[in-house]
Amino acid sequence: MDKNEILRKAQSKKANTPDEMELQVVQKGNGIALGFVLIFCGILMFAKMYAKQPWYDVYSICFISIGVQHLYKSRKLHQKHELVLGILYTVLAVVMVCAYCWNIVR
Repeated sequence: MDKNEILRKAQSKKANTPDEMELQVVQKGNGIALGFVLIFCGILMFAKMYAKQPWYDVYSICFISIGVQHLYKSRKLHQKHELVLGILYTVLAVVMVCAYCWNIVR
């Protein structure tokens, strides 16, 4: 490819299409955000355990955030193992919510 062809391809891109650097920044930001969610949920879980309150709801937040991320990746990348992980984490989130509701009702 000569430089004119590369220039023509770069100019033909839509203005709203993110470039590779923007995609990497968004991906890294999502990973950092998920890490902080997990840390925050851990702090809440220990606080609830200390106060002798049910803490299953905190786990459900962790599991649903991880599950949705895997389901999205499986849809976009067509990878079966991502789908299995997404379903597993989503089911765990539902189980945790049910356990939490059961614990506060009884």
